[in-house]
Amino acid sequence: MRFLLLALGIFFFSEGNCSDSVSVFAILDLKKVASESLAGKDIEQQIEAANKEARKDLEDLEHTIKSMESSKKPDYDARKIEDMQLILYDMVRKKKYQISEAYRRAISILDGEMKKTIEKICAKAGIKLVVNSEAVIYMTKGCKNITNEVIQELNKVCKNVKVDLKELQESK
Repeated sequence: MRFLLLALGIFFFSEGNCSDSVSVFAILDLKKVASESLAGKDIEQQIEAANKEARKDLEDLEHTIKSMESSKKPDYDARKIEDMQLILYDMVRKKKYQISEAYRRAISILDGEMKKTIEKICAKAGIKLVVNSEAVIYMTKGCKNITNEVIQELNKVCKNVKVDLKELQESK
């Protein structure tokens, strides 16, 4: 794969010389776009809030289990505590799945908007190939980097993406 990217890079470097005026080749830092765009930040905030809420719910149940274990009352039932621990384990597993699936769906929406934005910028600038900056081994200083331009344009068309945990809860 790296050899293919290197060969493509050599071809496009020799064809377009990576000048800003007639660049057919550009790079893009996808991680930076995802983390610095308004929609990317919005997704991260929603995921953080969902994780915090899930942690609180799970800690409440864990506290209930611990208080049952320490009570040592006559109605102490080891089986009941084991059942509660299984419920806790199941809740943790389900919450992790729900949050990761909601995150995946939100990122997929953001990815679609990014691609539309990139296509628009490339059409306007005559760029024929965009490579993720993580795949670049060597690049001259004059080579076009469209990362900041993509972030600015993306912020105009997509300020937020809803991370929908409820949809997942209803389908399970």
